[in-house]
Amino acid sequence: MTAQQKNTADKVFINGNIITVDAKNSTAQAVAVSNGKILAVGSNSAIEKLKDKKTIVVDLKGKTVVPGFIDGHSHFMGLSRSTTVNVGSPPMGSVKNIADLVSRIQDFQKQKNIAPGEWIDAYGYDQDQLEEKRHPNKEDLDAAFPNNPVTITNINGHMSVSNSYALKISGIDASTPNPAGGAIERKKGTNEPTGLLQENASRLLKRPAKPAPSLEEQIKSLNEQQLFYASNGITTAQDGYTSYESLQLLHKAAEKNALFIDIEALPGYPTLEKVLENPEFKFGVLKNHLKLAGTKMIADGSPQGKTAFFSKSYLVEVPGCNHDQCTGFPNITQDQFNDLVIKAFQNNVRPFVHCNGDATIDMYLKAIENANKSLNTNSNDRRPVTIHSQFVRPDQLDSYKKLGIIAALFSNHAFFWGDVHVRNLGPERANFLSPLKTAIKKGVVATNHTDYPVTPLNQLFLLWTSVERKSRSGQVIGPDERLTPIEGLRAITINGAYQYFEENSKGSIETGKLADLVVLSDDLTKVEPFKIKDIIVLETIKEGKTVYKK
Repeated sequence: MTAQQKNTADKVFINGNIITVDAKNSTAQAVAVSNGKILAVGSNSAIEKLKDKKTIVVDLKGKTVVPGFIDGHSHFMGLSRSTTVNVGSPPMGSVKNIADLVSRIQDFQKQKNIAPGEWIDAYGYDQDQLEEKRHPNKEDLDAAFPNNPVTITNINGHMSVSNSYALKISGIDASTPNPAGGAIERKKGTNEPTGLLQENASRLLKRPAKPAPSLEEQIKSLNEQQLFYASNGITTAQDGYTSYESLQLLHKAAEKNALFIDIEALPGYPTLEKVLENPEFKFGVLKNHLKLAGTKMIADGSPQGKTAFFSKSYLVEVPGCNHDQCTGFPNITQDQFNDLVIKAFQNNVRPFVHCNGDATIDMYLKAIENANKSLNTNSNDRRPVTIHSQFVRPDQLDSYKKLGIIAALFSNHAFFWGDVHVRNLGPERANFLSPLKTAIKKGVVATNHTDYPVTPLNQLFLLWTSVERKSRSGQVIGPDERLTPIEGLRAITINGAYQYFEENSKGSIETGKLADLVVLSDDLTKVEPFKIKDIIVLETIKEGKTVYKK
C-alpha cells in the first residue's frame, strides 16, 4: 500500500464483487472510502487494515458493486410528470390505439380539473406502435376536446399533433408557410393542416405564459428528479438542452447545496450568448454538483419520425414529402453550423450536437474541420460530441477518431425502433445503427444513453440493449455491433466520465476517485445476457453517502 492508502477509512465495503472498470477491468473484494473519495480497493484483509473504531463497516454479502452510472445524454429538466399526461405505448405506457390515447387525455383532464380554454399537454405517442400505424390528426382530438387546446408530443420529441382549437389560437392555417427547419403536414391535395407539426413548426404554437412556481416548489421537484435518477444508479446526469430559466434554477439550487448528484447542463445554443454574458455562469467547472459542460444544438430530427437528414432516401412514404428523394432535412444550414462551432471554440465552450442522419453528421464534420482551419486550433483537445450518431457511417467514424469527436450513441433504438428502421431504411443501414462495437474497434470513445424521456431511464435495460440488440419482435439489429457486458458497462461509466473531461475523478472504482458506487442485485458479467435488463439497483452511493436505497 502507498502512504496515502494508510489513512483511516470513514467507511469500508467488504465481502463484495467489485467490478472496478479500471484499465484492466479488475475485480476486487472490498473498497475503503474517506472524505467522499476512494481510499483503497483490494482484498478484504487489505481493506480491513484501514479501519479504526469509528469506521463504518458495510458487509456486501457477495453483492456486485460497479461505478456510479454516468448519463451520456438525457433531459434531466425536460419532463414534468405532474403537468403532462403520458400517452406512450408499452413499455413506456399503456396506450394501444388512438381511442386509448384520447381516453387517457380525458382522464387526465378530469383528474386535474382542467378548465375550458386551458392548454392540455400529452407526451409520448408513437405512431408505429399504435394499432392504426399512423399519426393522430386534429379530427381525432376535436370531438373529445372542443373547448381546450390540446397538443400531444411524439415520443421522439421532434414533432407534435394539435387539435383545431390549438391551431386556431396559434394562427396556423392553410395560408401558414412552413418555417425554416420545420414542416406543417397538409391534407393530401390541399394546404389544410392535419395537425402534425414537424421540428421547428411546433414552435409556431402560441401558448399562454404559465405562472412560475415558487423557488421552494421548484427545488422540491429537483429533489424528486434527482432521487429518480439516483434510483436508476445515476450519479452524474445530463440536462441535454437547458433553457436559460432552467439554468438559473439549477444555479440557485447549487448555491443552496440542494443538488446531491452531479448535473452536466448543456444550455441550448439559442441562449448561449445570454449565458456567456452572465458572469455567474462558468463553463467547464463542476461546483456544488453543477457544471455547464457545453452547448447543445439540434441539427436534424428523428429517424423513426422520418425527419432525420440522410444522404440516401427513406424507403417508405414520408409525411409532407411529395417527391422521390425524401431524405429528411437539417434544422440548420451549413453556414449556421460553421458559425456555431466557431463561436463555441472561440469561447472555449464544447459543442454537443444532435445528429441522427449521416448527412447531418457530414455537416458537423465540415463545421469542425472549418473551425480547426479558421481558428488554427485542434478539435482533439476539445472533445466535441455528436449526440445520437444513430446512422454514422464507417468512414465518418474514422473522421471522429481523427478529430477527437466523441460518439454519444443510443443502443435503445435497437429495441424500441429497430424493426421500424429496417422497414424505413433497409437492413444495411438499420444494422449499423449506434455502432458501438465498430467505434471501439476504431479507437473512438463511445458512450451510451437513454435520451430520457424518449426511452426509459433504466441503465440496466440500456446496457442490455447494447449487449443483445434485440428489437421488439426479437430480431437482432446489427449482430456485429453487440458488446460484451463489460464493454457495455464501460460505455455508461468510464467513457461517460471521459465525455465530460472527468475521467480522472470518476467513472471507475480506483484510488483517489470520487466514491460514486452502485450496488446491484446480480453480476451483469455472469448472468445470462437476457437477464441483464432485470438486474435491480439496490443502492446508489454518491461520494460515499447513500442517496438511494431500495
